[in-house]
Amino acid sequence: MRTIYLVRHGQTLFNVHHKIQGTCDSPLTELGRAQATAVRQYFLQKEISFDAAFCSKQERASDTLEIITDNQLSYTRLRDLHEKSHGEYEGQDEFMLPWRRGFSRINAAMEPDQHVEERMERAITKIIDSTHANDTILIVGHGTALRLFTQRVNPTFKEYDNCGIVKMSAIDNNLKYLSYVAPAKDVVLNKAAKNEMLVVR
Repeated sequence: MRTIYLVRHGQTLFNVHHKIQGTCDSPLTELGRAQATAVRQYFLQKEISFDAAFCSKQERASDTLEIITDNQLSYTRLRDLHEKSHGEYEGQDEFMLPWRRGFSRINAAMEPDQHVEERMERAITKIIDSTHANDTILIVGHGTALRLFTQRVNPTFKEYDNCGIVKMSAIDNNLKYLSYVAPAKDVVLNKAAKNEMLVVR
């Protein structure tokens, strides 16, 4: 039985300023890096080590993964793990999302949720097929894409916090949702670090 840990990336500058990220990117903040460090400590305390690691091709995911693994594990970047594309809305304030203004969540300018779910499933299947039966696997991705995939396995699942962790088991391609933890949820920075975090470079 494979054990799979799905982890959302740490906080980014776009998260701080409530900007829509999607397939564009912004760097991890100091808090985001501290959150990833908290996840590394969580796995160390639980004596969890990884046989294989994967992430999207976006820097916020690979940076988070490298902190979690302390740069001690090679990993594979997969395009299908990237965040949902929000098309022309990317880089704008989150308020501009149609559903924040009373319109439908279905919008021709954006990647359909079903497409996100299908490519995420394709990525997870590829990961399962390329690993061994008893491997422990780390996958670092993005809030919306991970949520949509996780809800296919567990429809009652709500959402990922920054650096939130879903644990699943996989026997062949049969996935089972096991748990969700957010070990980085209460991570805080000192005042000097907070001030530095809020400077947009």
